[in-house]
Amino acid sequence: MKCPTCGRHITPRSNFCPYCGKPAAPRRTQSQPQTTSPRWPLYTALILAGIAIGILSFYWLQFRETATATAAATATGFDPMLRGEQLAKLYPAVYEVAAQFNCPCGDCNDGIEVCDCDMVRGATEVRTFIYQHLQVHKPPHVIEMVEEKYGHRKPVSSSSTQ
Repeated sequence: MKCPTCGRHITPRSNFCPYCGKPAAPRRTQSQPQTTSPRWPLYTALILAGIAIGILSFYWLQFRETATATAAATATGFDPMLRGEQLAKLYPAVYEVAAQFNCPCGDCNDGIEVCDCDMVRGATEVRTFIYQHLQVHKPPHVIEMVEEKYGHRKPVSSSSTQ
């Protein structure tokens, strides 16, 4: 290696020229470490967005299922808003099955046959479910299906015979 000032040969490890005393090589400037912005806000935002999309998708699918079932029943002439005596008169099998359950909405203590809850998993949804399944199944099977999907079956009163 040559000294950049005097041109004499010096060892590569020399910081200064032993002949002229000048720096042997231009000093390297220490680069400042680059400060990177933390990425956790981005990751947090992505995670929260994913959770929000998941929750909205769940509720959309629940609403869509209920709306589709109600539209299908309405298309066949069944009105899920019928209840009480009207339901018993026009659709006795639906009334018979519905009378064995309390409304699964959790806001009331009415039976499905008389309740007017039209919320998701409310009485109108259950009556629609009962009507649709009674088109292909017998009432005892529909009772089992309603109990499996919605629960809230009324306690069976046991009468003791002597």
